[in-house]
Amino acid sequence: MNDAGQKPSLEIELRLRDLPAEVKRSRELARQENERLELAARPRMEAQLHACKMALEQLKDWHRRVADTTDLQLTGYSRASAIWLLTGRSLGLLDALIVLAEAGVDTETMVMGRALHEANHMLLAFCSTGEEELVRLWLDDEGRHRYVRPKASRGAQERFEAKLDEAMHAQGLPSLGRTGSLVDEVYDRMSRVAHSRRSTCISSVAEPLREFAYGRHPSPLRRATVVEWASSMTGEVLNAVGDALRAFYGQGFFVEKIAPLVGSIDAVRKTAPLDDESLNAAAAS
Repeated sequence: MNDAGQKPSLEIELRLRDLPAEVKRSRELARQENERLELAARPRMEAQLHACKMALEQLKDWHRRVADTTDLQLTGYSRASAIWLLTGRSLGLLDALIVLAEAGVDTETMVMGRALHEANHMLLAFCSTGEEELVRLWLDDEGRHRYVRPKASRGAQERFEAKLDEAMHAQGLPSLGRTGSLVDEVYDRMSRVAHSRRSTCISSVAEPLREFAYGRHPSPLRRATVVEWASSMTGEVLNAVGDALRAFYGQGFFVEKIAPLVGSIDAVRKTAPLDDESLNAAAAS
């Protein structure tokens, strides 16, 4: 605001000019730096993405097997049908997310992540006992506004965590904690991109270079961050889908089949770290 307390005018006048020499120099320096970092970042990104793809393909195989070996009415009106359908959607969204991460798409990948995050939490809600109302709301699929909203899914998760706390307390064990505040923070960050908030548009701008990153980001550091986030989202899918598949494969399924996949993702993330400090150190050596 100016001294009079009035907001500045939104209208400005543009003038033509040549691209400044300092911007050209900055662009050349950035290109050289990106080439240097690319050599260190690429094999690590490929390692994490490979682990994500292997886990995804295994989940797809278990999902297909339900259709191939049982008489489940795939599009029927039942909790099992709802779980199977939504599991498929979660796997499809993860597939798309990995494709975007492999292509080097930066900020825009968060839009896909938001949809995946919503599907995962809805799936967790459907697998919780006593959430029949949400499952029926999804199965009915009526009208423009009657659908399972993210807040409702998070509410189901909170109720599940409260029940788990009670069970832990009854056994004399400490609480495992609540995920509500973390989930809200993550969802807010992804929603800001989906709603094209100003801050998320600015994040795609390199001001010294006067450039906007259209999808694929030129910086290996930014692309590495997306790959690391995609592997984190793969872990979220493993937990949500793995829990859901217990409905078809039994109670021991998660520990026997899913836990090792989660461990393999964690191991690759540790041996091929993609944080800025690790990549800069690797590039320097």
